[in-house]
Amino acid sequence: MRYTDRLLAQTVRAAGGHSAGLLAVAALDPLARLVLPAALAAAVDAVVTGRTAWRQVLSACAVLAVSTACEAARETLQTTAEARGARALRRRLLHRVWDLGVTAQARFDTGDVLSRVLESTAGAAAVTPALVSTMSLLGTSVGGLVALFLIDVGLGLLFLAGVPLTWWLLRWFVPLAGRVTLEYQEAQSDLSSRFVGALTGLRTIRASGTADRETARILTPLSRLTAAGRGFWAAQRGAAWRIGLIMPVMQLGVLALAGHSLLHGRISHGEMLAAAGYLALATGLLKQTAVFARLARARAGADRVGAVLRAGTAAGGRRPLTSGPGRLELRGVALCAKGRPVLRGIDFTVPAGTEVALVGPPDSGASALARVAGGLVPADQGTVLLDDVPLHEVRPGELRDAIAYAFERPLLVGETLRDALTYTDRPPAAGRLAASLRAVHAEEFTARLPRGLETPVRRLRLSGGEFQRLGLARAACRDARLVILDDALSSVDTVTEARAGTALGRLLADRTRLVVTHRAATAARADLVAWLDAGTLRALAPHAVLLRDPAYRAIFRCGEEGDTASPSKPAHSSDGPTAATVRTRT
Repeated sequence: MRYTDRLLAQTVRAAGGHSAGLLAVAALDPLARLVLPAALAAAVDAVVTGRTAWRQVLSACAVLAVSTACEAARETLQTTAEARGARALRRRLLHRVWDLGVTAQARFDTGDVLSRVLESTAGAAAVTPALVSTMSLLGTSVGGLVALFLIDVGLGLLFLAGVPLTWWLLRWFVPLAGRVTLEYQEAQSDLSSRFVGALTGLRTIRASGTADRETARILTPLSRLTAAGRGFWAAQRGAAWRIGLIMPVMQLGVLALAGHSLLHGRISHGEMLAAAGYLALATGLLKQTAVFARLARARAGADRVGAVLRAGTAAGGRRPLTSGPGRLELRGVALCAKGRPVLRGIDFTVPAGTEVALVGPPDSGASALARVAGGLVPADQGTVLLDDVPLHEVRPGELRDAIAYAFERPLLVGETLRDALTYTDRPPAAGRLAASLRAVHAEEFTARLPRGLETPVRRLRLSGGEFQRLGLARAACRDARLVILDDALSSVDTVTEARAGTALGRLLADRTRLVVTHRAATAARADLVAWLDAGTLRALAPHAVLLRDPAYRAIFRCGEEGDTASPSKPAHSSDGPTAATVRTRT
């Protein structure tokens, strides 16, 4: 079974009891529809022969009531089953996006993911009502055909003569509808991606006065969207008119034969009426191009959802993380992005409790190394070990508990500021948050907020540096053995950065720290500096030792950030207790 078919089957099962209820209704409704013509035929024959017809009329009314109740129940159950299926798909898809992490950003654009989560899942979830409708129509069509044979064999044979041509038309229509639906959803995804990207740069667009130009760029996919939409309706219209030509010919032929049989006494007046009813039921499935269109839309949606679900995940080990002080080791780590090497054979060891600054020019790969070292992005080659356990083998939950990150542009998630700062499955110990806020010099400005730490996140109006300090506090308050700061104080002034760096060093003295930085003062406070250049490790040594190299001093723009200033703590010698062995692979 193809992955798309398995995914659609899982979506049907996700609707739970509503799918079962739909199946029950789908079984009962065809029975009622099939009994109704027979009940009406009995009533007509009773009237024609002069017998009392009250019992037959009441029976027909009862069958009609059951059919009406089934129709109402089906509408309710279909809507609920579709909603439950979409919810299950969205939860699964979002979990996969979280599992992919940073890797998902490289593979799927934000607008594309949004389109798949909202539109594609809704299309795929339509499979439940579409399948049930198809099964119900199939049951009534087969039942109607059998009834035609029972009334008169010639009626059934004449009907069957036109079925192959109609079935061939449906087999042509469904793949075509699926293809144009997929094209429509992809164009819609492109439109969403462009719009989301424009919203991110809204200030730049307004400041540049390029609103008209940006609008034209965003709406570029509209031509593809229109063409795909018209293609879908053209396919459905083409199938409908072709079937519309075949069905009347089949119906006229069957009814003419039924009339001929009535004139020659082979069937009764009631059977003539029943034949007309069963003919309508027998042609029901063949005329439902809309149902087949929904099935095609469901398959197209499932294909787009499945593309994300099948994508390789960045995490998923099953090995527990052993207790340890936080020793980090990188062995031959290499990483490529868009076909270009970003890291090349990185080897070094970070002793537990050591602070290592990752320093280099913009294309050095320092931030990429920080992401790989914490398991956010899997290395293409090599291994990263935390306390002698490879990160890719560790259970995802334990890995995230053991490693804390602070980023250049932190995103605060939660209802209140307190929620955002304690955003973890295991809330920090009492007093740890307050200590972290003091360490990063954020206690003062958070106290001035209208409701302090209970201020809603959506109402925060803070500077970039203040947001960065909150991101640092969030990382510092966690009970993590490895803390990674990815340029997390780049927007903070140098004085505050120096104070926060020193205070964080005391607060996290027993934690292993990796700090991506472009400031000499931060590198000077670190125990060791990993000097990166074009994805390779040039050296691992204290800042004071590396300052002897003019190329290293050039990284900090000599004279602008005081890179030759004496460090705030004594420098370790290269052979001291915090030195690490450097093995650079070519």
